[in-house]
Amino acid sequence: MAIDRTKNHEKPYSPTHIDNMGFDPEFQVPVAESLGYDGQNLQRLNASNMAIKITTVNAVTYLAMAAPGTDQSAALWQCRKIDESTGLVVTWADGDSNFDNVATDLTALDYS
Repeated sequence: MAIDRTKNHEKPYSPTHIDNMGFDPEFQVPVAESLGYDGQNLQRLNASNMAIKITTVNAVTYLAMAAPGTDQSAALWQCRKIDESTGLVVTWADGDSNFDNVATDLTALDYS
């Protein structure tokens, strides 16, 4: 059901109430849950929510991430190249961080 923004709606929570919901009583600190986009879904940000493929060739590591269960042949992977041969240089497949690459052979992608 879509919200009708033309009507005057009563706010269900005050800003103070919302702030109180985002407080961790054990550590006594305000908290907010980070969200991230995995190329398919908006989800909680943590490493266990991503499928990861790593390929290492000499001083170069290729790292690909996607939503869990994504087939390596699907163009739904975010791929990067970490080159430590002359310092530390990180480049991205297609020159961007989009989730639009295949992960079958990470070394065959174009990185910039």
